[in-house]
Amino acid sequence: MRTLSLLTLLTASSAFAAVDHEAAFKADIAPIFEKSCVGCHGKDKAKKPKGGFDATSLANVVKGGKENGPGITWGNVAKSSIFKSCELGISNPSDDLAMPPEKAKSRTPLTKDQLAKLKAFIEAK
Repeated sequence: MRTLSLLTLLTASSAFAAVDHEAAFKADIAPIFEKSCVGCHGKDKAKKPKGGFDATSLANVVKGGKENGPGITWGNVAKSSIFKSCELGISNPSDDLAMPPEKAKSRTPLTKDQLAKLKAFIEAK
């Protein structure tokens, strides 16, 4: 009986420790994307977002665009196309996958702090 009670307690506490990705997205990540991404990736609902990538909701960001695989692979930034593209936007803006692209009119790449926040968000489980 003690083992069952302990197991129940551990299971319940694990559920509370889980990250609320939707709330974290709205509070921390959506404002970053609003400034740097949604101008081309989802702001104008009358147009298709560039590359099929819509940055206006967590579900769409996780899904990713047409070309580069999932936008987010939870716990793995190396497999998350949104992180790779944003990182290239800072480190190698001339790369074809860099976001925002070097030729964008209103090019506002993420700052290193914003990129760190995105990384922590993706790595949270």
